[in-house]
Amino acid sequence: MDVRLETRGFETAVTIDADAALPPADVDSIIGGLDSHGRVALASALFNVWGTMFRLRRERTFIDLLGDILSQMAPAPGPAVAVAQIANEFLLARASLVAGFGKIDAIYTFGRHGPTRIHGTPHRVPDVKDGREVIHLLIDRARIPADDPLLILIGPGGLSIRRLLKPDARLPSIERWFHEQAHAAPSLREHVLREIGARSAAGPAYALELQLRSPLRPRRLSSSPTAPSAEIVSALATSAGTLVTGWYRDPVNLFAGIEASGPEGEPLDLTRDLFTFPVEVAGPTKGSRLAATGFAVLAPTGTGAVQNLQPRFHLRLKSGARHSLVPHPQPADPAEARAMALRAVPAQHVDQAVLTQVLRPAIADLHAAVQNRIGRHTVRRIGVSHQRPKASMIIPLYRNLEFLRFQIAAFASDQWIRAHAELVYVLDSPEQAQEVEHLLGGLHLIYGLPLVLVVMERNGGYARANNVGVSVAQGEVLALVNSDIIPVSPGWLEAMASRLNGRRRIGAVGPKLLFEDGSIQHAGMYFSQDHRGYWLNQHFHKGMPRDYAPACEERVVPAVTGACLVTTRALFESVGGFTEDYVVGDYEDSDLCLKITMTERKIGYVPDIELYHLERKSMSLNAEYMRGIAWQYNCALHTERWREVMITAMQTGRPRKGRNAAL
Repeated sequence: MDVRLETRGFETAVTIDADAALPPADVDSIIGGLDSHGRVALASALFNVWGTMFRLRRERTFIDLLGDILSQMAPAPGPAVAVAQIANEFLLARASLVAGFGKIDAIYTFGRHGPTRIHGTPHRVPDVKDGREVIHLLIDRARIPADDPLLILIGPGGLSIRRLLKPDARLPSIERWFHEQAHAAPSLREHVLREIGARSAAGPAYALELQLRSPLRPRRLSSSPTAPSAEIVSALATSAGTLVTGWYRDPVNLFAGIEASGPEGEPLDLTRDLFTFPVEVAGPTKGSRLAATGFAVLAPTGTGAVQNLQPRFHLRLKSGARHSLVPHPQPADPAEARAMALRAVPAQHVDQAVLTQVLRPAIADLHAAVQNRIGRHTVRRIGVSHQRPKASMIIPLYRNLEFLRFQIAAFASDQWIRAHAELVYVLDSPEQAQEVEHLLGGLHLIYGLPLVLVVMERNGGYARANNVGVSVAQGEVLALVNSDIIPVSPGWLEAMASRLNGRRRIGAVGPKLLFEDGSIQHAGMYFSQDHRGYWLNQHFHKGMPRDYAPACEERVVPAVTGACLVTTRALFESVGGFTEDYVVGDYEDSDLCLKITMTERKIGYVPDIELYHLERKSMSLNAEYMRGIAWQYNCALHTERWREVMITAMQTGRPRKGRNAAL
């Protein structure tokens, strides 16, 4: 083979006979005149450049040369010891380096078959006993040579050669090692979890399982009522940041700040970004309470695919003391984490700044994670459904089944519904599937009304349940109906469907809804701005008698409630159905109405159609909504999205007059 080299005007021709046997290299002549820096540079070039560039890593002559050079540089290498095994796939190895070794650019194992690159980052901590550095490194078992392996660490200013001792059968699992050792070096634990998560597709799941099996011991600072104390209550890691909430007591003015521990244990000061508010915490005696300062902050989330269930923090005092704070394991399920985020700050202390800067980014991320995990629904048909129904009624079910018997009885007594409509119940609490299917089966036997039961794999919320129901439904008219709606008389659906489209361009209609006592719950919706600048959904004439004259006028309104809304499939699908980024179930109906108005259609209110609405019976069973800030979150999102459109809608008619343009 002929090779021609040209550099700065000098030209050299080299002829290599591929069949010629090359004599062994004289290692002494190669490295004998090199100082330590030169030897490191040579080894680095051979491992990192020559082996790859010229594909020499599996060439015997090159392997022998490397072995001789390593033997010359380290005749008696120190040990690298395996300390734990990870799912029979990886080993956690420990070795030591001289202090000041510097950056590590590349890591290799080396044996009779040559060098193998190890992809990963070692964890390094100073050893205060002998002034060296202790490193831990995750190594694939498949990359460890079977015969007398070496571990090579190469950096710009150093080369370390260690003999990799073979693990024995008594090597502990990583779970056991975490339990016995990692409490002494929490940053090492977090490093190992990140490395596991980065090594394979199953790595993040395995790292999450390890945290659940071997949690850290929670730590809070508790002392007498006259000394500082603190606790981290939640630390929910999301891609938008880690939502951190907690409290501290500072009776003698010693508080200096709250710190988070970075990826390698370095402190990250959160103090300037804390939102604080008054809270009460448990006192030293049973039932006693002490005043404290609550706080919330959105801290940076470390990089990597692994969800850290127990981030570490410190309370810093003016004396310079730093006290470790470790929360209880945080929820791994995003639905549970979202519920915790919605309750992270007492609702009375949530102002616009806290909502916008701290809570909303984390809640949005967790809600998206929940939506992505809902999974596939199943469809169970009870009775023989209509082949081509004119209308489909979509009724989400969530836990509350109290009114189901009355609702189906009322639907069954309506001849138009029996002849032209299908009933699609969407169960959004799948743990009730067996109970609901049994109940619907019995009601079908009684009334002979065909029913479709759609069972969600996971709870998805009001918007997702309705959208899934529509995807299953077959009718061209859609009636979106709550499970706590009971018609006053038959014929209501036929009458509402007749108002759609035509020259009036009515895109959706809603009826008059009544409370249990007969007073008005809904006569159309309008929007009003509160003192914070948020736009709220309001119901015309709520609480007035059912025959209140302004509520008996058929008219165009800004919106109608999703408790009973009738529209066409074509229009519903053209606007994308219900928007699914609202949490739990609130503001989706007005969002849909506003999307419809953007298509130049109108929203109609039909007072001659009356139905009872036993308001929020299902919502009251949802702890996320009742105990948290879901409505504030949804209101802010709705306001940001539709402020200008709502202002325009309200300028077309004054809500205090109870009327808008006539249909």
